[in-house]
Amino acid sequence: MAAASTAPAPHSAGFDFTNHGRNALLTGKGFPVPKATSTGTTIVGTIFNDGVVLGADTRATEGPIVADKNCEKIHYIAPHIYCCGAGTAADTEFITQLTSSNVQLHELHTGRKSRVVT
Repeated sequence: MAAASTAPAPHSAGFDFTNHGRNALLTGKGFPVPKATSTGTTIVGTIFNDGVVLGADTRATEGPIVADKNCEKIHYIAPHIYCCGAGTAADTEFITQLTSSNVQLHELHTGRKSRVVT
């Protein structure tokens, strides 16, 4: 139980710069700075006073080839609940549908709508 009490509290909103301090310490000890990796996907989310905005590109690639110019990366789970996913499109779609089905079953079983924590 002692380990649980030392876990950092989650940030409620805003930017988190804890990795900046860690990276500065590691670079000071001689560790090389990691290089940025381009995956070709853009997914972003931002929080504001009245909600959340999600955004994503729609391009799906297979290596250097654009396989689909209109690939949805923002997926519906339940009312007011969405997720963003990138990677193997079929895997993302399957997991999203599975999660959505489980949320619907939970709502039917409990008689209550899904809770959204803000």
